[in-house]
Amino acid sequence: MVSVVPLRGLVIFLCLLHLCVQGNEEVNTVCLAQMTQYFYDNVQPKTKQGTDAQYALSIYVPPAHCVYSGTKIKNVFDKEDAALVKTLLNKGAKCELCTELKNVIASRPVRIDKKRTEHSEHVLLYPVCNSLMDKLLKKARNQSCVVFYSYNSPCVETCLQSADNITEGLRNWINKRKGQMNAFVFQEIWHRDNDRDRQTEFQNIDKIVPLYRCMRISNAMECRKCVNNNVVDPFCLPQKK
Repeated sequence: MVSVVPLRGLVIFLCLLHLCVQGNEEVNTVCLAQMTQYFYDNVQPKTKQGTDAQYALSIYVPPAHCVYSGTKIKNVFDKEDAALVKTLLNKGAKCELCTELKNVIASRPVRIDKKRTEHSEHVLLYPVCNSLMDKLLKKARNQSCVVFYSYNSPCVETCLQSADNITEGLRNWINKRKGQMNAFVFQEIWHRDNDRDRQTEFQNIDKIVPLYRCMRISNAMECRKCVNNNVVDPFCLPQKK
């Protein structure tokens, strides 16, 4: 009987821990920084000129990977799988649940014709209800954390204000994930947008899904939530010169 008491206490502790993770919708920015650094080191595709190329990736992970900084993303997305995704992206192909755990989708922008290109975020989120994102969400367990990553911030003119905007795709994602942990993360700023429009659209995105920026500072990744109390953090905007 003596050994039963600590075991019972352990069970209670684990149950409380599980409930804590379930109810915590706020993603730990340290975890996001570790993920984003891993993506940059192991997945980031390159242009023919050798510069970093735009791409979008979504992954679902156990909730602990979005809460506790001691977790390792490589345990659910190992370097072999990351290398496969990178190879596909560099070839202009998509990752359609291509990893061993079937927990990753990714794409670069897709050329439609000589004048039009489908942006990478749109590729993953559409068509609504039959998109790669929908297929990913079907694989994701109810208690999981879904991170949607774009190398560049979503552009205002095409991604957010045109007929091909990603808003409904984002709503579709969140409607299927209410009460769960979700994060939209970008790294670099798409500089062709007007600053005022960018701030407004970042606020609009954050009303649908929590928006974060992860930026490399002195060779280390730092992440922050972009909108707090409807105010856009300057960290998520172009640095003033």
